[in-house]
Amino acid sequence: MIQRIGQGASVETPNLDAVPEPYRAAVEDMFETWGDVSARNTVLKRYYDMKNEMKSLGISIPPMLEMVNCVTGWCAKAVKAHSVRSVFDGAEDQDLKRLVRENRLRSLYRQACASALTYGVSAMTVMRGGPGQPEAMVRVFSANQFCCLWDKDARRIRCGVVLADVDRSGNASRYVCHFPDAVLTLVRIGSGGGPYEWDCETEPNPMGRPLMEVFTYDPDPDRPLGHSMLTPEILGIVDKAMRDVLRMEVGAEFFTFPQRYILGAKDDLFSVKDGDGGEGDDEDEDEGGPATPPSPIAKFNAYVGSFLAITKDEDGDVPTVGQFAAPTADNFTRVFENDAQRFSGATNVPLAQLGVLSNTYTSSDALGAANDPLILEVEQINEHNAEALETVAQMMMAVKDGVPISGLTDEQRAVQAYFKDPSMPTIAARADAWTKLAAADESMLGTRVYYEGVGLSQPTIDRLEREKQQSGAIAALNAMAETMAAQAAKAAALPPAGGEAE
Repeated sequence: MIQRIGQGASVETPNLDAVPEPYRAAVEDMFETWGDVSARNTVLKRYYDMKNEMKSLGISIPPMLEMVNCVTGWCAKAVKAHSVRSVFDGAEDQDLKRLVRENRLRSLYRQACASALTYGVSAMTVMRGGPGQPEAMVRVFSANQFCCLWDKDARRIRCGVVLADVDRSGNASRYVCHFPDAVLTLVRIGSGGGPYEWDCETEPNPMGRPLMEVFTYDPDPDRPLGHSMLTPEILGIVDKAMRDVLRMEVGAEFFTFPQRYILGAKDDLFSVKDGDGGEGDDEDEDEGGPATPPSPIAKFNAYVGSFLAITKDEDGDVPTVGQFAAPTADNFTRVFENDAQRFSGATNVPLAQLGVLSNTYTSSDALGAANDPLILEVEQINEHNAEALETVAQMMMAVKDGVPISGLTDEQRAVQAYFKDPSMPTIAARADAWTKLAAADESMLGTRVYYEGVGLSQPTIDRLEREKQQSGAIAALNAMAETMAAQAAKAAALPPAGGEAE
C-alpha cells in the first residue's frame, strides 16, 4: 500500500515478517492507523499550501472561468499568526544549552509548532548522534511523516513509527519504530520496482519510554493527540472566500465594459465586413435572401471604438444609444469582509491581518485589545508545549550521558523551558516595568531574571555575564596588584632588622 504524503514522498506499509513477534502487532496497528489518517492529512496540507481547488456551486460562475486563480491563503495565515508568537527561548542548564544550540532546537520547535497547529500533532525524536553530529540528535516530524499509539494510563505515547528516509523517487526506504524497551529500524532491501523485502534491526532502549515526544494542539480526553486548527468551519469559510474572490474577478470584467444598448438601429449595423474592411455584397439581400448575421467582432469594435457613427434608420429616425448602469462592487467587498470577520472569529486572528481594513480600531489600546484573544491562546499553547520540550530536554541529557531518565540528577530533571512573551512588548515597555520593580527590590538588578524580564535573549544574557566575569576578574587582579604594591612600599619604608634607620 503506497500513501502519498508531504511533497511527493510516499509511505509504504512494509513486509513485517522480519519484525520480532512481540512488536509485530503494534507495528501493524501503527501502519493501519497511519493509512486511516493519511487522506485527511493530505487535505489539510493542501489547504495550508494554498493548493486546494475551488468548490464551485455551479450557479453564477461560468465553467470556463472556474480555473481563474482565486487563491486565499488564510489557513497558512492562521497557523503562522499563532506559531510566530510561540518562541522557545532556551533553558538554563549549561550542557543543555550546548545541545540546544547544536541541534538548532529553536528552529526545530518552530517547525514542530506549525505542524501541530496544522495537523493537530507533531513529534520530536532523540537518538544518539553519529560522527559529526550532536551527542543527542533531535529530529522533528509532521503528522505526514509519523504515527503513534497513545497510552492513556501513562499519559504519553505507547509506541511510534517515523519515516526516516526515502529514495530519489520519494518511496520509503527506512522506518524507525520506537518502543519503551527497544528501537526497531526497518530497512528496505534492494531498489527498483516493488514489492520490496525489508530487514529489521533491533536495538535495546534503556530509557524506559519511547525516545519520541509529541506536540499537540487542543487535546482533550477523547482526542489526546489533539485537533487541527483547520477545522471544518475554517475550511468552509476559506472555500466560500475563494468563490467570492472569483466572483469579484468576474464582476470586474463587467465593471470595465458596462452594457450598452441601441434602439432603432438598422439590422445591418453590425454586419460582417470583408477582410479589407469593405462592405459585403448586398446582392443576396436585394434579391430577398437573408441578411448577413451580425459579427461579434464588429460588435466589440463598435463597443470599444473611439467614435461611434450610426446612420438613420429606413424611416429617417436617429437611433437612441444608451448605457445600463454598471453594478457596484460594494456588494462583493462587503461579502468578502464578512468572510474575513467569520474567519477572524474562528481563529482569533485580528481582522487587519487578513487583508481587510477595519475602522473598529480607534486607538492603539483598541488595536492591542484586538490581539488579546490570540495572545491568550498562544500562552496556553506555550504552557502545553513547554511540558513536551522539557521531556525532550530530559531525553537529550539522558542520551548524552548514556543513562535512563531516572538516572538524571534532580537539577537535570527539574529543567524548565522558557518562552518569550507572546504579547511581544517593546524593549522600552519592558525596561520601564522592570525598572519600577527593581526600584522596590534592588537585589533584582544584574540578575538573569531581571535581564530576561527586560526582554534580552538568552545568548545576550550569556555574553553580558561573561563580560561581567571578565571585568570582575580584571578588577580583582588590579586590586591584588595594588595591594601587593602597597605592601612592597610599606616593606621598603621599614628599618632593617637589628638597626635603626639613618
